[in-house]
This record gives sequence, structure tokens and C-alpha cells, in this order.
Amino acid sequence: MSMRSQGNVCLLCACALVLVPASAQALEFSSGVSVGGIQIGTEPKLAVSPFAGWLWRKERDFRIEVHNMLSVIPGTRVGVYDRTAVTVGYVTKTGNVSLGPSLSLYSMPVCGAVICDRVMGLAPGGRAQSDWYFAGRLGASTSLNVDWAGGSSRVLPGSVVVMVTAGPIWRFGGDSK
Repeated sequence: MSMRSQGNVCLLCACALVLVPASAQALEFSSGVSVGGIQIGTEPKLAVSPFAGWLWRKERDFRIEVHNMLSVIPGTRVGVYDRTAVTVGYVTKTGNVSLGPSLSLYSMPVCGAVICDRVMGLAPGGRAQSDWYFAGRLGASTSLNVDWAGGSSRVLPGSVVVMVTAGPIWRFGGDSK
């Protein structure tokens, strides 16, 4: 299956999850800033990542979330990695976990084994996240995203992009108990 076909399938799945009618019992917005690492090419890099998410709780313990994270990779040649994911998760009183497909747009400087260059593209992938609220609406968030950068590239021979982030999270609305 080509990268374009995989990207289209991933996008269709995300749209289907968003458009499925659901009687939401709660609507919640969360945002924050994560600091973590991104491994693309041969060198891990620091990433500063503001994020926002909307979630709908269909039943008490389960949810559907649309989450966007824009990661800025600082340096002499700044890079960006923008990811949107639609996930299904399980919610408890003090936290939640979620898993689902993602789609990323990126433009960043990358060094491979032989050459350094700027890479740009679209990457389908998957996302897992865990949030723990330890002080009412204040908590900590960790996430893992694995994307397939696709195509043939001398800079990205493995075609895999892995990002791990962790940072504070603040919940606006929803149940803070």
C-alpha cells in the first residue's frame, strides 16, 4: 500500500470517528505544553510542544478525543511537527489513557547516516497518551507517537519517527473530582 493510500485510510478512519453521532454526557477541553524528545534520523532532538484536545465522554468511563500537538524543534534551523489524532480512551477519577490513529505534517532539519537535509511530508501513525490529575484540574501528561514518514529518502532510511513527551496539563471544564 502506498504512503498516499495509507494516509487516505488513516484520514477516513479519523473522519468516521469524528462524524459518528454520539450523545455526549460531558465535553472537556484540555491544553498544556510538553517538553520532550523527538527521534527522527540519527539524532534525538528537543521538542517544545503546545497541545490542545477536545474530548467527548459517551459513557462514564469511555471517551473519544480529538487532539492536536504542534511541536517546535528549536535550533539554528527550526523545525515543526504538527500531529492530529483521534483516540478512544478510558477515564478514571484521577486520569485517563487513550490510543488511536494520527496524521502528522512536518518540516524539519534531519541528519541521516550520510547526509543532513530538511525533510517535509505527511505521516500516518499511532498515538498513546496517559494523563494523571493529582491536584484537581492540574496534572501531568505523557504521550508516545510513532509515525511512518514514508517514501524513499537518503536522510530517513528507516522512515520511522518516534516522539515521546511529558509535561503539565490543565483541564478546563469536565469533572475535576
